[in-house]
Formats: sequence, structure tokens, C-alpha cells
Amino acid sequence: MAGKKHYKQINIDVEPFLSIMAIVLKLVSLILVVIVMRIAVNAGGKKIVTLTKFSSSHGINANEAKEPSYVDCYADSVVLYPSMITNTWEDLQRPDNAVEKLLDQVQISNKTQYVIIMARPDAVKVFRSVRKMISNHTVDVGYDVVDADFKVNWDAAVKALAVSQ
Repeated sequence: MAGKKHYKQINIDVEPFLSIMAIVLKLVSLILVVIVMRIAVNAGGKKIVTLTKFSSSHGINANEAKEPSYVDCYADSVVLYPSMITNTWEDLQRPDNAVEKLLDQVQISNKTQYVIIMARPDAVKVFRSVRKMISNHTVDVGYDVVDADFKVNWDAAVKALAVSQ
């Protein structure tokens, strides 16, 4: 009969590992605090602008810069900028709605235009519908999440662009 095996006791020192983990956690906490403070200081810092000025200052030819069209998704409607056309949820279900027309127009002039979708927290149903429409088109698209109470002041954005250009 075999005897009971005796195992050697291994002492593992985890203190260096815990020290490194404490340093990493402090760095992650510092990064989070810096990001949160930056957002808290400038809570209303979102601006709707075109990338013409930005791209020309970063080495992109001004002729290659694209102009955005915005689709602002609400809980039961969308607002298209700069045309300021509003479509309800029922309008979005129709095959020839304003969003489809915008996407068709952007697809035709894909070299000079693109679409930015602004999604709000309560607009999941509308956002998914718009994304489905986009999947049927060959367009460049960007996404931005905005607060539920974020107000788009398109006239102020146009005036700011006129000053900056």
C-alpha cells in the first residue's frame, strides 16, 4: 500500500504584486478624476461645427474636406440639420422619408458629405431605425452621444462657423 504523500510547503510573497497593483489603481483613479473634472468644468462644451477649418489646419486639402449633415435622434422623432426637418416615428416607417432622402443625397456626393448621428439616452428605438437605414447606404457616418436635455442651437453654430471661416 502506498503511503501518504508529503508536500513541501511553498511560501509565496505577494507583497511586491500588491504594491504594483496599488500603484496601478492610483494611476487609474487619477486618470478618471482628470477626465471627470474636465467634463464637469465644461459641461456645455459641445458644439456643432464642420470639419473644414479643422481639416485645413491638419494638412488635409480644403477641397477634400467633407461637410456634415446631422441626424438628431429623439425618443419619438428625428431632426435633420441643417435643413431642420422633423420626422416622427411614423414618418420613419415610410419608405420615402426625409432621412432616406438625406442618405440618398449624401451617398451621391459621398466625396464631399457625411452624416453624424446624435443619439440621446431615450432614443434607442429611433437610433436603431436610423442605423438600419444607414446600413443600406454607402455613406461615411459618425456617432455622438448627447444628453437627453442637450439643445441644438443651429443658428449660433452657423454664426460661429461664419466667424471662424
